[in-house]
Amino acid sequence: MGRHRRIELAGACYYLELRGNNGQDLFLSSQDRRQFLSLLKQAKERHGLSVYAYCLTANQVLLLLETSKPNLSTVMQGFNTAYTKYFNAQHDGRGHLFEGRYRALVVEKERYLSAMTRYIHLYPARAGIKESPWRYPWSSGAAYVQSDQKETIVDSERVLSLFAKTRLKQSVRYLQFLKDRMRSLSELVIPVNRGLAIASDEFVAKLLEQAKSPVAPERGSIAQARRILAEIAERHGVDEDRLVGPLQWREISGARHQAIHRIWKEARLGVTELGRLFNRTPGSISQVIKAREQERSTSKA
Repeated sequence: MGRHRRIELAGACYYLELRGNNGQDLFLSSQDRRQFLSLLKQAKERHGLSVYAYCLTANQVLLLLETSKPNLSTVMQGFNTAYTKYFNAQHDGRGHLFEGRYRALVVEKERYLSAMTRYIHLYPARAGIKESPWRYPWSSGAAYVQSDQKETIVDSERVLSLFAKTRLKQSVRYLQFLKDRMRSLSELVIPVNRGLAIASDEFVAKLLEQAKSPVAPERGSIAQARRILAEIAERHGVDEDRLVGPLQWREISGARHQAIHRIWKEARLGVTELGRLFNRTPGSISQVIKAREQERSTSKA
């Protein structure tokens, strides 16, 4: 039986499982986990994601997120590539880090959103981690059970609003929501429907109907890239051909780097496409983007 094709829809919520290739660890240090979460935050900001929950263990990641556009594959490909490059550089690794095909199930938000956050937040207990799962430092549990938690990655408001009106009561009741299920962890399973979704039969039927004529996953806009190039070339008084040419013109490197970063961020071209456009290697494009992102982070600090 063939594998299910990814269902990608604007506004879809997904439960995701990422595993290490051949069971290898994805994280060897706290720094690795911090880098993973930093990349998750960048992906959230760049692609307009909502991140409802996460949990990182040694060789597995659980995520619950919503895409604003039908672009899950694009988001995950870029994210996985970025973390793999970091991990291999940090630990002298080679090749694939993640298992070839991550698990992705569409979630019926109205019925299962809060239940799936609970599933993820209780995962440390099921994985044999002895501390209270809501205190596990590498999950989003604290963003739900601590009323004063300052969280920049997790969008907890939608779920917590189902429990009470004030944040303190929300946190108290959500914590009880977790504790009530702790008594029967063995019964905590994902209600997967037809291998596609965590949803009712009616929801899956509508999902399949929508997927019959899917919108192509979002790709970068060459037309928008050309508009950005023209704008920057005019502003700096240089020819577009010099901006994208293979020669290293030091006097226009700032304008070129600005163009690369803006096209990456606004037109959403990948590093391979940018490399073709600017006659450079994907590696050099990545270095430019990384440097510009670091400059922005420093200026905000």
